[in-house]
Amino acid sequence: MKVEIEGMSVTYTQDSDSCDTSNDNQQLDVFTEDGGGGKYMVLKTERWAIDSIDELIEILNDFKLKAGIK
Repeated sequence: MKVEIEGMSVTYTQDSDSCDTSNDNQQLDVFTEDGGGGKYMVLKTERWAIDSIDELIEILNDFKLKAGIK
């Protein structure tokens, strides 16, 4: 028997940045979809501020590991 995750959704949150007028936490939704050729990641956010590309890479690698994406 082979067991695997078919779909996964994770919401990452962080404090608002200094230019964000809403003062609400920022949310980054990352989820998987599969159109028949294998799973891929989808990103959804209204605002997600980063200081460096490495911050986003770390989040995506975390999701990739949890979702079992190759």
